[in-house]
Amino acid sequence: MPIQVSMYEIAVAVVVGVLGLYYWWLHRAGVLKFSKAHVPEDPYVSDDILPRQPLIRNTLAGMVLPPAVETDLEHEPDTIDEAGFEMLDDADQALLKEAEKVVDKIQDTINHIASAPPNPEEVNSKIRSIVAPYKFLQETEYYDSINTYIALSVERDCGIAFTKSELASLWD
Repeated sequence: MPIQVSMYEIAVAVVVGVLGLYYWWLHRAGVLKFSKAHVPEDPYVSDDILPRQPLIRNTLAGMVLPPAVETDLEHEPDTIDEAGFEMLDDADQALLKEAEKVVDKIQDTINHIASAPPNPEEVNSKIRSIVAPYKFLQETEYYDSINTYIALSVERDCGIAFTKSELASLWD
């Protein structure tokens, strides 16, 4: 059974082949050169809260998720439900609910920032007013997660980068 190919498909294949040969020839002739990126000695020394990877010319890329944190495998939770999730006690459940409330309020506030482009002082004061009643979360495991969420959300939606010290000052 012969394969039917339209003239359009043949033309596309020929164009792609010709372009491939052209770029191969440019590369072989030395016209098209790939340069190696200059990476600073220690690109990870920064006051920036977001993990980033270095790019060409000492600039930093967008956010990059950190590698998974290794946990202590000897500690097995006592209560695991049928789906395999750890059951939280009432105190942990209450803290989780409060952390969720903070994150929801922060996202609503960021979504409704009035000024365009956003004013850093306005963003700072609004987030400070949200997290002020939740100072008890500073001594919990949710503190770093909320700070990372604030940094990511504000940079993504408002274009404002917070440092670790600025994030810590929001809670004071």
